[in-house]
Amino acid sequence: MKLFSSIFVAALLLVGCNSNVNYQKNLATAQKTFSLFESENLEEQMGYFSEDLVYSPPSYEMSPMGKNEFQELLKMYHSSFEALKYTPEVWLPGTDANGVLDGSVRTYGTWNSVDSNTGKKTKPLRTYHFFNFDNDGKIIAQGDFFDATGLMNSIGVKNTLAVENDNSSEVTFIIELKTKSSKDKIGEFTQYLSDFIVQREPSIVYGYYISEDGKKVTLIERYKNSQDATQHGIDFINGPNFETFFKMFEIERFITVGNPTEAFKTFAKENGFVIEYRTSIGGFVRR
Repeated sequence: MKLFSSIFVAALLLVGCNSNVNYQKNLATAQKTFSLFESENLEEQMGYFSEDLVYSPPSYEMSPMGKNEFQELLKMYHSSFEALKYTPEVWLPGTDANGVLDGSVRTYGTWNSVDSNTGKKTKPLRTYHFFNFDNDGKIIAQGDFFDATGLMNSIGVKNTLAVENDNSSEVTFIIELKTKSSKDKIGEFTQYLSDFIVQREPSIVYGYYISEDGKKVTLIERYKNSQDATQHGIDFINGPNFETFFKMFEIERFITVGNPTEAFKTFAKENGFVIEYRTSIGGFVRR
């Protein structure tokens, strides 16, 4: 009897170590988003995603997307395909980097659909998907893995996505600087900064452009979302180049283009950056 009790307790401990209390709830959420995608109910589907969503698209060299861009991508799929249906091979719990179950969800399966233009069935598409969740049970990260280019080529559609600027999460800085040193020293410092940042930060574009007389420099920085832009600010303020930067330059004008979050604006104001914000009145970002 004692042996049986010991085995039973050990089994309970094993199960407890190999489970996560949030998994079943998160699994239901992930499955619900697929069901809503199949029924083309994007408005309800997007309610299951965090405003800080980072989506990893399946296409080669395509940058991670924010929530609005992800929604535009789903709209593109809906316009290209009908009768979308996912058949899972398996749903699985995910782990963190140490192999500990963290409540995330993984799935392998097959998507079937119909070409909207021809009405013909597409070939079955084998896929893998992951879903990570925040503390509120919202999807904070999702990634899809399949041959996106082959899929779109099969129906004669180029695998690019034009996202209207209003729906893009990208943020661009245009900073006008007055130089305080010689043109040669400025050039050496800006090249050093570029080499320093490319190894450490997720900037999409980072570049300095100097006037002929060497008295003015334009700095252009582009980030995939406000979180990356804010993190750059934190790293810059606390990094080794902050004081030297202001020995070399004086900021004359700081313009931010795009849709920065209120959290970014608060961060900039609290740290003394005087910024002009410009919102879109037309245009797009091609992804």
